[in-house]
Amino acid sequence: MCDIIEVTTLPVHKSISYKVSGNGLVFYVKSGGRGGAVVGLSKWPNSLCNYWVYIAHNSYTNIKSARESEFNLHGEYTPELLSDRQYTKFWLTWNSDVISLGKESNTKPITSRNNCNVKKISYVTLSSCENRVYWKLLLPPVLPVPHKRLLCVGKPQWVTANDQLPDGSLIGGYENEFLYIIRSPHRGSLTPGKFVPSLGVGFISWGGEALEKNDLEVLCGVDCEWMPTNNDRIPVKAVEAGFSEGYDTELLYVGRAKHLGHIIPGKVQPSHKVCYIPYDGREIAKMEYEILVCRSVNEHAANKVFLTLDHGAVLVFESDDSIIEDV
Repeated sequence: MCDIIEVTTLPVHKSISYKVSGNGLVFYVKSGGRGGAVVGLSKWPNSLCNYWVYIAHNSYTNIKSARESEFNLHGEYTPELLSDRQYTKFWLTWNSDVISLGKESNTKPITSRNNCNVKKISYVTLSSCENRVYWKLLLPPVLPVPHKRLLCVGKPQWVTANDQLPDGSLIGGYENEFLYIIRSPHRGSLTPGKFVPSLGVGFISWGGEALEKNDLEVLCGVDCEWMPTNNDRIPVKAVEAGFSEGYDTELLYVGRAKHLGHIIPGKVQPSHKVCYIPYDGREIAKMEYEILVCRSVNEHAANKVFLTLDHGAVLVFESDDSIIEDV
């Protein structure tokens, strides 16, 4: 199974490169001019070709290296090789260190070139020297690459809880039963924590204790996932859950951590470099934890984690602009 690509080339036209999956190509050519047809072989698209295959160029057929400045007329004399009335079928192969051009079903090549560096040759380029050339290429079909699509619904949102959990509440962990993610105001902060359905209350970690909360919001949605991290490595797509108390407030994020066989949601405070979880009346700090992220948050960011910048540091760069060290 293949796709048939029809192309017309002129000397003044810009060339197009085509990717080939193997070490050979089958194609058809129709042309009546003295310039003949030219096929380029290269390792990269739209680059200088490593080799040029001249077909009936001034009645000669030959294979030329890009390093050779002029066409070598000591090739095969083929004055009747091409026709302007019908297509002629050719095959072109590049194996080991040999490039060969043949016609139709004849296994004997018209011309060959040895000692060629054909490793990584993956592209062909069609060209003309002096006249219009009609081509038909037999190329492998292009398989579409499946793309992940962002969900149009189900993005994380905080919903005020009344007598029961709202629809779409996000399960955040497990402690003898499913736990849900909540946030609640406390002493000037908005702090995330856990909701225990069997008790009908939420808990947040604060000042070394697990505090019970009834005034709370529940996180709902499906377009999010848990990402393992540690210390203060906060992904740019992390879900914001609230803020700390005081004048110099800090964003808090939704995290969860393992403890005594349970998975318990809590709060991530970057400056503390831990995730705090409420458990058995206490606030427990975990340096290794998971953080909740949403793919549609900061989707244009070039970096994967939030950068901790020191404006006083002097950065030394290599030529490719990668940082070597801080001075």
